[in-house]
Amino acid sequence: MPRKTAKLTARRTILLVVEGETEQIYFSQVRSDRRINGVTITPRLAKHSSVHHILKTALEEYESHVYDEIWCVFDRDTIVRDGLGEEALSMLDSARQKGIHFAESYPSFEVWFYLHFAMPQSHYLSQYSLIEDLRHFVPRYGKEQAWFSCGELYRLLRPRCQTAMTNSVLLAAHNAACPSEGNSACTVHELMASVFDCTPPAASELSELT
Repeated sequence: MPRKTAKLTARRTILLVVEGETEQIYFSQVRSDRRINGVTITPRLAKHSSVHHILKTALEEYESHVYDEIWCVFDRDTIVRDGLGEEALSMLDSARQKGIHFAESYPSFEVWFYLHFAMPQSHYLSQYSLIEDLRHFVPRYGKEQAWFSCGELYRLLRPRCQTAMTNSVLLAAHNAACPSEGNSACTVHELMASVFDCTPPAASELSELT
């Protein structure tokens, strides 16, 4: 009788290199909630909160050949605040050529949370004014790690994910049609669709909303 051997299942491995604890905790909670067979997702905090270090981590991990897909998650206000030196610009170009993906927010990642409830203002002077608007929907919102870790925010966001996907796509379309450096922006919906299998809105649905 032939001997049975275990069948190996290929797994897809994905790395999310994030800028801050807010993003790391959030994506860890999404991963725990949306368990996807055959996919291993690792949200990793960059060594320092800068696009330079996010790109450096992503490129090093790309060369390790451990991950099938790598995403860089960062706030564009970091670029506005710190600028991009020649080295960072070179790393950004290299990351794009290697197929590393990007999920950006402006002025901060909180715009993704806000999109679960409504469209944000067109422009914000800082992330703090955005957070003040977010508190109209999440009064206790704060960036304290203990509050995030308890999962209260994710419980509020979870049933509104499809609203966030739709609003984020609409916001991206608006920015493509009316580009401006200071526009509120978010491409997190692209990560959510690719990594967590969240369904983007259909073209017919978008046409009814625009």
